[in-house]
Amino acid sequence: MFLLSFAAKELLDKMRHTTKCLFDTLPKPYKKALDILIKAAPDAKGFEAMALPDIVATYGMYDWDLSLPALRHFTKYYSSELAIRPFLAKDPEKGMAYMLAWAEDKNPKVRRLASEGCRPRLPWAMALPKFKKDPRLILPILEKLKHDTSEDVRRSVANNLNDISKDNPELALGICEKWHG
Repeated sequence: MFLLSFAAKELLDKMRHTTKCLFDTLPKPYKKALDILIKAAPDAKGFEAMALPDIVATYGMYDWDLSLPALRHFTKYYSSELAIRPFLAKDPEKGMAYMLAWAEDKNPKVRRLASEGCRPRLPWAMALPKFKKDPRLILPILEKLKHDTSEDVRRSVANNLNDISKDNPELALGICEKWHG
């Protein structure tokens, strides 16, 4: 019965189910569980890998000092772009301070997280209404990453700018004019 019900779930529901089951089996407190997950991250695959950042988003909102570095670590193995969004929704300025630092990380997956994670309309993810209304917090990250050495990062910058254009077309046009004339 369980296999059938799991198979019938949508992708994000499967991830959330895996998140809950995995977290329920881990030792507590949160820091102890997180230490284990950080060590396991390089070997995680499939739903287990998806669940690592989701555990942070689900159970780590009260401890940014542990959770945000964990998301940075996990994104090297499976993207944390969905998991960063609750943090950005709760405190955009604080969250974007982390993202701005990540925009300078040596790892291109971390730099991509800096841009992709703050997209106002990231598909499959919760929207960021504050960023839809006023995307100015995003702009310093896009400026830093617009000429990134990684094509994936530059593509994320373009996707982010496209998202911005849907709610703030004049701002997006101004950025394009500034960047390309």
